[in-house]
Amino acid sequence: MTDQLPDVPTGDQTDALLDAWLVSDARHDLSPNHRAVIVCAYFRGQSVAETARDLVIPEGTVKSRLHYGLRARRLALHERGATE
Repeated sequence: MTDQLPDVPTGDQTDALLDAWLVSDARHDLSPNHRAVIVCAYFRGQSVAETARDLVIPEGTVKSRLHYGLRARRLALHERGATE
């Protein structure tokens, strides 16, 4: 125990940690193709063109995989009880 309190109170990070775990778990349910474009676009912040170049696929394929991958992820989160 300490005699001094922190300058800035810290909040409980449990909800954020559980949310991150839930999203990560749902991501593993995706196909490798869908997971790859989602990781590039959302977790790395790449543009459609950058993602297409890195994955060596057409930009239209990136857009399609993003659309269907996000839909699949939304369904996976819903199945785990997550709400929007």
